Amino acid sequence: MDKADLRALVLEALRQSPQTGFGSVEHQVRSLTPDFQHRDLLKLHEIIWELLVQGVLAPGQDFANPDFPFIHVTEYGERCLDANAILPHDPDGYLKRLQQQVGKPLDNIVLTYVEESLLAFLAGHYLAATVMLGVASERCVDLLIEAYLNAIANASQKVTFERKVKRAGRSVKRRFDALRDELLALTLPAELADALDIQLSGIFTLIRYSRNNAGHPTGQTVDRDVAHGNLLLFSQYCKRVYGLIDYFQANPV
Repeated sequence: MDKADLRALVLEALRQSPQTGFGSVEHQVRSLTPDFQHRDLLKLHEIIWELLVQGVLAPGQDFANPDFPFIHVTEYGERCLDANAILPHDPDGYLKRLQQQVGKPLDNIVLTYVEESLLAFLAGHYLAATVMLGVASERCVDLLIEAYLNAIANASQKVTFERKVKRAGRSVKRRFDALRDELLALTLPAELADALDIQLSGIFTLIRYSRNNAGHPTGQTVDRDVAHGNLLLFSQYCKRVYGLIDYFQANPV
């Protein structure tokens, strides 16, 4: 089996039995798919050890069985295994569901930096994961600026907005503020207008974790929970940005 598909099955098995053992996980995975082969057993063990290193799992099932081969899902792991969450610990599943939520292929730059963010997160480099996600978020903002600019029907209004963006230069905040002011003044469909200010502020917050108003690195530290939360939130922000892009590509303003 492909390791990405097998990882998704392991996570599902852990949802069903959070206090378990290596052999039990194997049995559950076999019950979930007819494709599991004996040669996949080593891959399954690799996945379990990766989840142990990442803090999703820990040794022991209960007081009577405190060591390997028994394992259990940690408190952090329980949050990660929330059925409604896109799991950063399943990077292939995360990217697949992100593409599904957006409803179209992601921009190559956005995709590249989201992938890098996931890899950094899994390696325990939480600041690097957040910086990479900030770059992906900034790219989303620039794509939205481009789509909105192309949708402006009034030539004078278009020139005015284009000048604002150019004057902003490398300042992320000034570019963002120019866009935010324009979007909040529009009459948009309810599904796009609802909580728009909160969503826009959220994606800007992801950028601000790695850069200050002038575009320079902040150097602040980021822990696992913050990095994990950022990855979960990014999918919603990305969906909103692409929804706005689709709207502006189809509707002049």
